[in-house]
Amino acid sequence: MKEPEADYFGFTHFRVYELLLLYLHSNTNLMLKTICYKSRVNPNLRLLDFEALFNKTQLNNNSQNITGVLIKKDNEFFQILEGDSETLDTLYELIKKDYRHSKIKLHLNKPIKQLNFKSFDVGYSVINDIKTLYSLQFYIKTLQDNNIENSDFFFQFIESLLEPNS
Repeated sequence: MKEPEADYFGFTHFRVYELLLLYLHSNTNLMLKTICYKSRVNPNLRLLDFEALFNKTQLNNNSQNITGVLIKKDNEFFQILEGDSETLDTLYELIKKDYRHSKIKLHLNKPIKQLNFKSFDVGYSVINDIKTLYSLQFYIKTLQDNNIENSDFFFQFIESLLEPNS
């Protein structure tokens, strides 16, 4: 099978999973939080491994009412997760043990008042192309303009991902 190709920004283009969308039915009685981390991708993963990971992420997050975004650029993952505090803590512990990740660095782990990503492409998105990353940047800029919590942090991080040699 032909390996995926990367553009000059280093984004890997997949034939099947340009963007995965999930729909979220939010429950306002939950204690909400956000977790944001960055990790190294296991270098032994192949295209089919990424497709399986993205599909599993989509199914699991949909079933657990988790919103957010997963970005893969070059050999790194960046993920923003939002949802029930207990659910996210359990999920993050599983992510830390997952062989597909290494050198996991937690950037944000705190309570939130509302789910900020439930409106971005209908809830949960997997991003692995530059065009969709620019859409995410625009969406976060809108959050920032409305003084939504954590939007400054997310905007700065997305800006760094858009730099050619980040």
